[in-house]
Amino acid sequence: MKHTYFWTVFIWIFIVELYSVLPPKPVSQSETTHIASKNYVQGAIHVHSKFSDGGGTPDEIARAAEQAGLDFVVLTDHNNYEGRKKGFEKTYGQTDLFVEMEASTPVGHAVSFFSESELKNADNQAIVQATYKQFLKTASYPGLFLSIAHPSNIKNPWARLDEFAEGLEVVNFDSSWQRQVSDSPLDFVLTLSLYPFNQYLSAVRFFETYSKDFIAWDEMTSRGPGHFAYLAHDTHSKVKLNNERALSWPGYLQTFKLASNILFLKGPKAADFESRKKQFYSSLREGRSAIFYQAVFPFPGNSWQIKCGTQEFSPGDVITEGKNCEAVVSTPATPFAKVIHLVKNGETTHEVLVGKKMTTPVKIPLSGKGTYRVEVLAKYHSGLHLMLNRLVPYIFYSPIYLQ
Repeated sequence: MKHTYFWTVFIWIFIVELYSVLPPKPVSQSETTHIASKNYVQGAIHVHSKFSDGGGTPDEIARAAEQAGLDFVVLTDHNNYEGRKKGFEKTYGQTDLFVEMEASTPVGHAVSFFSESELKNADNQAIVQATYKQFLKTASYPGLFLSIAHPSNIKNPWARLDEFAEGLEVVNFDSSWQRQVSDSPLDFVLTLSLYPFNQYLSAVRFFETYSKDFIAWDEMTSRGPGHFAYLAHDTHSKVKLNNERALSWPGYLQTFKLASNILFLKGPKAADFESRKKQFYSSLREGRSAIFYQAVFPFPGNSWQIKCGTQEFSPGDVITEGKNCEAVVSTPATPFAKVIHLVKNGETTHEVLVGKKMTTPVKIPLSGKGTYRVEVLAKYHSGLHLMLNRLVPYIFYSPIYLQ
């Protein structure tokens, strides 16, 4: 009898915990899908296909991105760009597939955005060598820009954070799950075990950031504008079990639905493919971007700016003259409370708790010159605080530079 009572209580506690964290109510299609009409686009960067160690074809990847509501996806196979050579770089429905390369250099992997440079039609090894030379600053190739890939990956970390490329992967999903497996295997097993019952809770438990990579981001941007950071999906949709068998996990659609990169456009979304590519890459290079976890809650209603009198500045902007400046952060009503961090030169100067239903913009006076960025975190816990009790990443905005 006692055993029956114990297991009854245990099952009820498990059910309460399991379903106390549920996905937000659906919003209208016009608010969430292909939001470029609001002057920003969202997409995935750093994805692998069968042309290297991925499990899907480029067109399968593009279709998954379109199904996830993304405007673009950047394919980055290891040391090759077969995806473009074979004609896969194009528009699929409402989603653009761009093809670049993840180059293996002597100090680690780098994502090389070479397709708008003189190297567009070069052989694979020449692109790898040029990528490394540009990082070392022993050569420069106009139009080429690159980012450090998975800087803190357990298997392939980047070895030269004393020097920075133009960009940095500040969040890398492949590295995240590898680190969770290594650091907290039982916790990772629990996260996976929850997936069949509550995909939302499982996803939220997976969302963690690595402070070392954020320190590197702040160190990079402290050197001035012209740098960028983004979330790398690093999706392979393939886990090798042995020489003959592999598991198609995690899937492209699964990871694309979790989070994405927001690019803020200077003008209306361009009408043709090549112009959109230049436009999107320009926003990325200039740091007009944000890392956004759409699985937590949709993006509409969020923004961050610096206002100096009547002037307004957005991520990536450089303010050379400004008086009485303040940070202005807007968030929508959500099922969870939010915590806003204002970060200056790598240090959190203000932490503001925002209630679930509060939509009034948060205004924070700035304390002089510096590199400012904003983090918005979701204050989440399960019913009894057992399966989940922490701040969950929601939005990381790129910096605004007050000089």
